[in-house]
Amino acid sequence: MYNTSEVKTADKLIREQLVELLKGGFAPNVILLREFTFDKAGVILDGLHFSAWILLGHIHGRHLTLLNFMKDPANNLDVWPEAPWPENHNPENEQEWNAAIDSYEKDLAEMMALVQNPAYPLFEIQQNGKTFSWAALTALHHTGYHIGQLKTIGRQLGVW
Repeated sequence: MYNTSEVKTADKLIREQLVELLKGGFAPNVILLREFTFDKAGVILDGLHFSAWILLGHIHGRHLTLLNFMKDPANNLDVWPEAPWPENHNPENEQEWNAAIDSYEKDLAEMMALVQNPAYPLFEIQQNGKTFSWAALTALHHTGYHIGQLKTIGRQLGVW
């Protein structure tokens, strides 16, 4: 059996590691997005149905669904609704591209702040059977998958 200090240490460690992974681990998501140049954000490569702009909108849309559940679970129980995909494949201008990254970064920071808060009930089961830790893990998994696609597109376009 674990003593109270071991449980507190494990809880803190899990929260710290979850935040590290939400950031993107060794390849932070926001840094990769900021490195992706605006002039290539709307390019759809042959064989794909999305651009970097579409991926960013999709990542952020899903992230918001999960964040809203974490902030107000009683009113946001549907944690996996129809996937949000932007209709336009290209940002209108560089300011829109940067604003979208800023908005995602702000919402990511909000999720990380919740996870870091030792008083936040990360493992409490909600009415839909999910936990906030599940939501955070889902956000990092979903984002990681699509960031990998974005990184591949960027390599093909000469961003990296």
